[in-house]
Amino acid sequence: MEETRKRIIKISKVIQHTTTLCMILFGVIAVIGLGVAFFPYHEDELPSLHNNLVNNANILPLDIVSTFMRDNNYRLQVMLAGIFISLMAMVLLFLICGYKKIFKKIINARTPFTKETAESLRKLSRRALLLVVFSTLMGIIIFLILRLIAYIFEYGAYLQEKADETNRIQEEMIMSFAEITENKSEQTGKHVRRVAEYSRIVALEMGLDEDRANQIRLASTMHDIGKLMIADEILEKPARLTDEEFAEIKKHPGYGGKLLKNVEGDVMRMAKTVALEHHERPDGRGYPEGKTLDKLSIESRIVAVADVYDALTSKRSYKQAWNEKDAYEEILKGKGTQFDEEVVEAFIKAYPKIDNVRQELQG
Repeated sequence: MEETRKRIIKISKVIQHTTTLCMILFGVIAVIGLGVAFFPYHEDELPSLHNNLVNNANILPLDIVSTFMRDNNYRLQVMLAGIFISLMAMVLLFLICGYKKIFKKIINARTPFTKETAESLRKLSRRALLLVVFSTLMGIIIFLILRLIAYIFEYGAYLQEKADETNRIQEEMIMSFAEITENKSEQTGKHVRRVAEYSRIVALEMGLDEDRANQIRLASTMHDIGKLMIADEILEKPARLTDEEFAEIKKHPGYGGKLLKNVEGDVMRMAKTVALEHHERPDGRGYPEGKTLDKLSIESRIVAVADVYDALTSKRSYKQAWNEKDAYEEILKGKGTQFDEEVVEAFIKAYPKIDNVRQELQG
């Protein structure tokens, strides 16, 4: 849906430029029509000009006037022809202005698919029936085209509502899982929320849009979901872990991937990726698969930094919390090896915001 939205916005920008050119064109035609109507022609020129206008303009009122007046009063007929041409151009100009306004709103909206957009297109299609006065076929064709576009946008709005509902359900599921993870350990409860906020801040600093940053925030809350499969005796052990216990802890990304194996929806799939990859390293020395930078998702690289920084600055049963300055320096030391350089640069720039969140959610 997001990819479709971007394509529609891109097309809408092209339409914006095209409608601007059309507005100039029909503005010129309107002026020419008035020129034709009020130019002081010589009497000998009028019959030939009249015939050219009737044969080439194909404007319904002009044909009617020509049929009734025949060869009488060419000057009046030429004047009416110019006025009719000008009026038709102005009606088209009016319709194009409305079309341009609609697509300007589409470009600036969170989503192009809204009932308001569909209704605006329906209103514009009704106004297009004004063209029937000048050209029956043209009026009907433009009316039908605008109606068809309106129905497409109405159906798009329906699909967008379904997508929003799916995202809402995903968010509720994710937050429920996050609460379960928080309740499993009193030590790491707020860790989930802090990592989520750090991840969102870094994502925005890297230039990702608000929607993507929010998706990463939600997905990050499930990065440690695999720890639900780890025994409390290991997670809460108040001493250094044995090699066997540490090997068990290192399985939690894989457990998380299995728990989220069959999930659907963009955020849930992102959550599965983050759960699997948040302990991987750009230099290939991470776990569980030893992936290198080119195989790691941007969201996993972001969460990896956020997760380690918060783990360092948090008290655990086996260690005291690090001083935030020492933790900050540790992140910088891992630049290019343990952590993605681009993510660390964003972390540095956004650090004041990150530190504010750390203080707000401390404890």
